[in-house]
Amino acid sequence: MAFLIVLLFSPYSTALSPNQLLQHNSPYLAMHGQDPVHWQNWSATVLQKAKTENKLIFISSGYFSCHWCHVMHQESYQNPISATLLNQHFISVKIDRELNPELDKTLIDFSQRAIGQAGWPQHIVLTPDGYPFAAFIYLNNQDFNTTLNNITRLWKQYPDKIEQLAKNFTPPYRSPTPQPLSATQFQTQLFQHLAYKLDDFSGGLTHNMSSSKFPNAPLLQSLLNMPILPKPIEEWLLLTLDQMQSQHLFDHIHGGFYRYTIDPEWQTPHFEKMAYTNALLSRIYLQAGKRFQRNDYLTTAKQTLHYLETHLYNPTTQLYQSSQSAIDAYNQEGGNYLWSKQALQKVLAPSDFKPLQTAWNLNRPAPYEFGWHPIPNADIPPKQWKNIRTQLQTNPKHIPTDSKSILGWNGLILSAYAKAYQTLKQPSYLQKGKALALRLSTLIQQQNPPRALSLNDEPMGEATLEDYAFIYQGLKDWQEAYPQSTLANTLNTLKTTLLNQFLSPTGWQYQATPLLPGQQAEWQMKDNAIPSPTALVSCLAPKTLALATKTLMQHPIEYASYYQPLTLCSAKNPLNKSINF
Repeated sequence: MAFLIVLLFSPYSTALSPNQLLQHNSPYLAMHGQDPVHWQNWSATVLQKAKTENKLIFISSGYFSCHWCHVMHQESYQNPISATLLNQHFISVKIDRELNPELDKTLIDFSQRAIGQAGWPQHIVLTPDGYPFAAFIYLNNQDFNTTLNNITRLWKQYPDKIEQLAKNFTPPYRSPTPQPLSATQFQTQLFQHLAYKLDDFSGGLTHNMSSSKFPNAPLLQSLLNMPILPKPIEEWLLLTLDQMQSQHLFDHIHGGFYRYTIDPEWQTPHFEKMAYTNALLSRIYLQAGKRFQRNDYLTTAKQTLHYLETHLYNPTTQLYQSSQSAIDAYNQEGGNYLWSKQALQKVLAPSDFKPLQTAWNLNRPAPYEFGWHPIPNADIPPKQWKNIRTQLQTNPKHIPTDSKSILGWNGLILSAYAKAYQTLKQPSYLQKGKALALRLSTLIQQQNPPRALSLNDEPMGEATLEDYAFIYQGLKDWQEAYPQSTLANTLNTLKTTLLNQFLSPTGWQYQATPLLPGQQAEWQMKDNAIPSPTALVSCLAPKTLALATKTLMQHPIEYASYYQPLTLCSAKNPLNKSINF
């Protein structure tokens, strides 16, 4: 029962409450609209109702392109027995982690501290006062029902004890001691830590608890920003870039990168594709291509940008949609990207099918459940491979897509277009970058900017520190790439907003108005699949870097994005004079 020491938050109404997710603008939430669970949207009224009714709050966080979120949806949330347990004993809240990143971050942090793991679907149970005390990720239906019954029983028996444990589990705020830190000191510490984590055989980083391989884009970007790298690290960087683009992390038919592979050799992708992954990696391959004079890297970058344009761009919002699902319309993981031998024979001309027999060992059992994941090979002539690619492409309309357009992730795409135009000078990148810069500068300067826009251009959620930081960085990058831009006033406005709304006396706040009692500001936020937003804005308040020194030096790989601000920032920044700590 160790898992019961975990935080959670969620909203719910009465046992007769309707499911509030029906026809929601978020595709992920809308797919739960027909569940027998009385799902509620997350809001302050959830906490008020929980206190009034003295009910636990059950929060489930996931996202549209998450395979195990779909599995648990079918196994548990459409199960009438599970729904009855939730409806009777909990106020149940379902959140789209991409629309509520601040709440999701709190849930993930709690789960990691409480049970040593986190992921999606992420579940947290909160006391009526909003303090998390239980956490778990995917569970099969039997274990899920058992867990709900155990939580309910313990809450009935020991409510006072659980409330006290939950409140005590929230760490008290401790003001850090400012310490000077130079980019050179941080770089040295980063290299020392990397020496123990590099996978010299397959590239990427080794993980003690998992065999999965992630791109670690913020780390790769920071290394590319360093003028000189030790030879072993530069060799590892090149190996990693080679492996990611040549193996199965990359979709060699449609272009674009998957989010990660479930093995350490980049062979078995988890077939979801995220807008942020492809924005970050396209920029990285552009920079690496120029630095190392590698045309193949530039080609990978162009194919990745083309994927974003053809699969994720929404002309209605003039923005890029967030992701494409790992499952196909028939609920098969990888179904849009895998080909059986019979399907290949049916689609390809005999002359195109013949070289694949040898190249992919088609007479042996398929390496994946639904067939082969196409990849170029020395046995396939380049001209013929181009023809094969064309014939095997799936219409983007047939791939389940999360249609919401997240403002901050579009800021990352703008940074990619800035690097593309700087590097390649193609007019198409100028045109697309100018249009995206104008659109984002307009949206983020609204009175209440949204987190995202729906398929039909309707606002969704509330813009976070991440959205402001990524758009701020994207506009800066575009101004540098295209000096004729007139973005100075917009950048000054964003600076003021960032400092006034998100920087508090105890650190940076992820959202301007957090709802849970245990949520705390932070002087530094970690990199994960995307860069730390606090790293991108830290030059606006350089003293925040000194307050983050201890954490950065203890965990430099997790804060690799801080190399750039440590290089560029100056404590003499006049903006800093008006900030009190």
